[in-house]
Amino acid sequence: MLLKIQELKLQKHETMEYCGKTYNIYKRSNLYEEVWKQPITKIAKIYSVSDSAIHKICKALNVPTPPAGYWSRVRARKTVKKMPLPKGNYREQKTGLRSETIKLRQEEDGILKFLDDENRTLVLAIADQIILPHEDSRMHSKIIAHRKKVSKWQKELKKSEAKGWGKRNLSDPPFFADTVSEESLPRVCRIFDALIKALEPLDCKLTDDLKIKVNQETVHISVTEVKEKIPHTPTEKENLELLKYEDRHNSNSYISKPKINKYDYLFNGRISFMIHGRKTFRDCKAYVVEEKLGDIVLALYEVSDVLRQEREKREEEARQREIERQKKEEQRERYNLEVANTEALVNKAEDYETSCKIRAYVSALEKSGELDDETATWIQWAKQKADWYDPTVASSDEYFGKRKHEESSESKVLKKSGYSWW
Repeated sequence: MLLKIQELKLQKHETMEYCGKTYNIYKRSNLYEEVWKQPITKIAKIYSVSDSAIHKICKALNVPTPPAGYWSRVRARKTVKKMPLPKGNYREQKTGLRSETIKLRQEEDGILKFLDDENRTLVLAIADQIILPHEDSRMHSKIIAHRKKVSKWQKELKKSEAKGWGKRNLSDPPFFADTVSEESLPRVCRIFDALIKALEPLDCKLTDDLKIKVNQETVHISVTEVKEKIPHTPTEKENLELLKYEDRHNSNSYISKPKINKYDYLFNGRISFMIHGRKTFRDCKAYVVEEKLGDIVLALYEVSDVLRQEREKREEEARQREIERQKKEEQRERYNLEVANTEALVNKAEDYETSCKIRAYVSALEKSGELDDETATWIQWAKQKADWYDPTVASSDEYFGKRKHEESSESKVLKKSGYSWW
């Protein structure tokens, strides 16, 4: 059947006062209906208790709760199965301390504000219900493929170290191949498997190198394992080299002493997950990383929004730079066009001035007296040349063709044609 996430109205539940404190009265049948209508994060708010308190009450009353991924399937409008309330001789109600001072996931009031209400509710629900897959369950295909790459590289490293070469001649290590021990590898892969299986229903994707795409932003999770500094115990081979050195050193003072490390740095099993260099979850006395899977999910979303803001800022800055570049380019083109037009104007004015000089000279010649036929013919020829020089007439010449008035005077200098033997 298809279900929708229903909004529960905040209502008063039965309570009782005892020794000045308020206790909730949880009724088995009512609690069953509530946890299958809304994520437990919402139910906890109604009762003014923590999420874990609701889980404990459900367990005590044998009330089944939705499995991991249930609310994401509801959101995707996929078929989901509601587990029936077990019948039997079970307690019908239980009391539990209700305190308004209990912190109900303090971060809920401030995180994921960039999401709409529906998506925010779903992410919080998934973060609350995420669990580590069973050791025998099949992992995500990309995690399996990456694990094979890591195992292969770590085996090659062991062979190289046995020869004393270290990481020389090795290819670049795959993600976390050189930061996590072979013993911790299955554990790290299970954590990634839990994260992606919880996030995939929310349209998150896992890349081949185990980066997670959240809200279209690629978030990198760096994984490291702590190394401890311990005194180095010489190997049998190193002891043999020292004996040889001591024997030869007595007879040859120039022989070099073998270099043997004083300390070894060994992985100790404590791992650390850093979300894109911004938030870290590490094994400590209070908890291990597996207990913080829900917080890691929330951190992935928070960091993805920071990355989105940074990306949009870069894109806006790039857009502004492009606008500025285009403005400068347009200004440069307009300037160059203005230069070309001004030069053309000057060149045309010079041609016009030349035509005016020719006409003035011809006019003066005509006024000098009676002209013979040869002079009259020359005057007619000179007037044609004046028209050829004049850009306002722009006549074509039998020999010179059209004059390019806008070009520089240097390029328009008339030159005699030489002989050509070809």
